[in-house]
Amino acid sequence: MNKKILALLISLALLGSSCSEFLSVNEVNPNSASKVPAKLLLPATLNNVANTMNNPRSFEFVYLWHGLWSISSGYSQPSGLVQYRLLNSSYEGAFNISYVVGQNLTEIEKGTTDPKDAGYKAIAMIMKAYIMHNLVDLWGNVPYSEAFKTEEGILKPKYDDQKAIYEDLILKLDAAIKLIQGLPADATEIPASADIVFGGNMAKWARFANTVKLRMLVHQSGMAGRDAYIKTAIATTASVGYLGAGESALSNPGYLNSAGKMNPFYATFYKADGSSQSDGITYYNAGKAAVTFMTDNADPRLGKFFNPYSGNNFAGNTLGITEPAPLTAANTSKLGYVSGSKGYMIGTFDKSAPLLTDFESLFVQAEAAERGYITGSGKTLYNSALTQSCIYMGLTSADGTAFASSEKTNVNYDLAPNKINLILMQKWVSLNGIAPVEIWTDYRRSGIPNFLVFTQDPNKANATPPVRLLYPQREISVNNDNVVAVGTISAFTSKIFWQNR
Repeated sequence: MNKKILALLISLALLGSSCSEFLSVNEVNPNSASKVPAKLLLPATLNNVANTMNNPRSFEFVYLWHGLWSISSGYSQPSGLVQYRLLNSSYEGAFNISYVVGQNLTEIEKGTTDPKDAGYKAIAMIMKAYIMHNLVDLWGNVPYSEAFKTEEGILKPKYDDQKAIYEDLILKLDAAIKLIQGLPADATEIPASADIVFGGNMAKWARFANTVKLRMLVHQSGMAGRDAYIKTAIATTASVGYLGAGESALSNPGYLNSAGKMNPFYATFYKADGSSQSDGITYYNAGKAAVTFMTDNADPRLGKFFNPYSGNNFAGNTLGITEPAPLTAANTSKLGYVSGSKGYMIGTFDKSAPLLTDFESLFVQAEAAERGYITGSGKTLYNSALTQSCIYMGLTSADGTAFASSEKTNVNYDLAPNKINLILMQKWVSLNGIAPVEIWTDYRRSGIPNFLVFTQDPNKANATPPVRLLYPQREISVNNDNVVAVGTISAFTSKIFWQNR
């Protein structure tokens, strides 16, 4: 982290403040970002978080390793992924932009000294916790206590213990919720043009914060001796509640059908005129594990996540398959897309970008309830999660209710022999194309789904896939002493602290 990183802040300023206008870039002095008003800096920052989390190439390895997507047989298989040979340059973009975003969130915090503006500060605190816990989930120990202190002359921040970061983030989320609860009667109303997620609804921001907190605590549920800590932490904000049905955290700055201004997931695959991007829709195909699981369980969302390759026929490949020969591109399903329809995986140019969907929140709550961490019915929460996922994918509430009631042990809550395994299997398939980091985290902490074949390449570097990413090459180049101080890191054995198996 140095001035080169800080200079990237030029990408995070606004020209327009109208909700109908798209966020465009404007060069600003990175050393005086705090002079940019929060109402202008916040939407650009939220937009950058959404762009990072929703660009499928940022985390394509998750979809490919976990049987959700495959590489079309018309392309060479990416050797680094099929053989688990991660490099320090692999997926470092998410690391770098997260620290740029974190710097801007810090400037919003520092710039909101008036109690009436505490809403902006609370949002900045919540989003910093959101990006930092994702960084920990991907890289483990990362710069935290000395990060975002360039004005204090700290250009090479130390790496903090990952468990300690998690615990401090929990406290920061508590503090942000308390700020929201204590907003003065004359608090500055945050306009929809500044809050491109909840339109200034601070009660929803409090529930979002509490949902992120619950997600982080549930991540630690497999750790020995951690239950008391988890239950105590949950209890401090239990009355706030969590994101419920219809309360997804979705970002939309006013996407336009124009190059560089479309939904980032959609723009990976299609151009503004509706034609395919080069190596867009033809590159990724359906994963065999997902197609098989959904077909076996008569999942009504199958035709939303994927397109049939002919008639009503669906099929997918496994990453790295050589024997037997992979299915040809003509006989493999592509990622779900119907022009002009939001209710498919790829969606439309103006579809809102998810930060945390209502059904992910409900799946997390269902697991927490099943583990005895929160009150409520695990079955009710799980069934609601399935229903909301169906709605998100363009189906109806009745479709979701009927699906949850099907006589399948991998669907029906009452019939499932292991409720937590059921929740995590359905969460895995439901978050396809939506929340890759959470998919990877769930597998690493639980081993569910337990039927995945990550790659069939005979030359893979390890029997099992990596459990973390390697520190970015940029960090090795500019902050090497602190990287070295962490110790020897192995992609296969240096587990994130919550992976207790």
